[in-house]
Amino acid sequence: MIPLSRPCLGDEENQAVAAVLATGRLVQGEQVARFQALVATYTGRKHALAVSSGTAALRIALEALGVGPGDAVLVPDLTWPSPAHVVIELGALPVLVDVDARSWNVTPEAMAQALAQSTRPVRAAIAIDQFGNPSPAREIAAALPGIPLIVDSACSLGSRTDKACGALGVIACLSFHPRKVLTTGEGGMCLTDDDALAAVLAQLRNHGQISPGVFARASGNHRLSEIAATIGAVQMGRLPGMVVEREAIAQFYTHALAERGLSDVQMPPAGARRNHQTFGVLLPAQVARDAVVEKLRALGVETARLSYALHTLPQLAKSAEEARLVGRTFPVANALAERGLALPVWPGLSHDAQRKVIETLCDVLK
Repeated sequence: MIPLSRPCLGDEENQAVAAVLATGRLVQGEQVARFQALVATYTGRKHALAVSSGTAALRIALEALGVGPGDAVLVPDLTWPSPAHVVIELGALPVLVDVDARSWNVTPEAMAQALAQSTRPVRAAIAIDQFGNPSPAREIAAALPGIPLIVDSACSLGSRTDKACGALGVIACLSFHPRKVLTTGEGGMCLTDDDALAAVLAQLRNHGQISPGVFARASGNHRLSEIAATIGAVQMGRLPGMVVEREAIAQFYTHALAERGLSDVQMPPAGARRNHQTFGVLLPAQVARDAVVEKLRALGVETARLSYALHTLPQLAKSAEEARLVGRTFPVANALAERGLALPVWPGLSHDAQRKVIETLCDVLK
């Protein structure tokens, strides 16, 4: 079986973990501080706060911005459900926004329209670097004056335009899940240049503590372990090489698919470099994507649905109804959710395996 994804781990990670275990210090120690410093330097951010997951990063980012009951948050309709889920958990309403047909990211125009149509006060907006493709964060922020922008860069560490992904937004959030380019097993991070926000985020990740035994607010435990952090620090050294390998695979897929008449793939903004966390292709309209996934698995190639259209999920029924009442539709998110297919991309995937992926896909489509 050619797997959809495989983390790039080796002896260096094993040795780093063994060294941490030998210290007996397993949480909020030197390795967390080291990992945070490496990511802050890489992205050009003043503050980096490691947390237990990308979802935790989004949650405390929204809390730090004061999102709560009665508020609304602009959220791309095409995404894994986490951004919308944390908005709902805080008692707010996700206002869903369709994405662009080429970049698969939200546009400033669509976000501004959704802001104007919202029936609740919009407290924040989330832009997503879909599958590692940089979103137009500056332009979105300019189109939403007075609305703080969170950039969900969960998939995009290693991508860049004139700045590294993670450098923009009032807060940017990262994920280190095993399907991400850089992994710590589970883990995430909040990045910001705002001193006051960084202080609140630090409290929110650790039971609301200002200092040992002194609590400023009620909050949960969203800390990252020393074991995860030391893996992340090692992975930071691998990041440039992993991006290069992923770029080569994506380039091969793009050309090979185009030669076979499958050219509906994600397009980057001019001058951008992508990490290709996920490589997706939009299958022809008459093809049943889930059946293709099953047939490919039977032939030794693991693929998956590309993403979700949030307005179709039952937990987002209220958001879908608000969109329906103002005539906001989601044709691009619908197409990508129904027909989008993610292909295997990971460092070490051989050229023979890449050819097998494309040839097997085309045989199944025939």
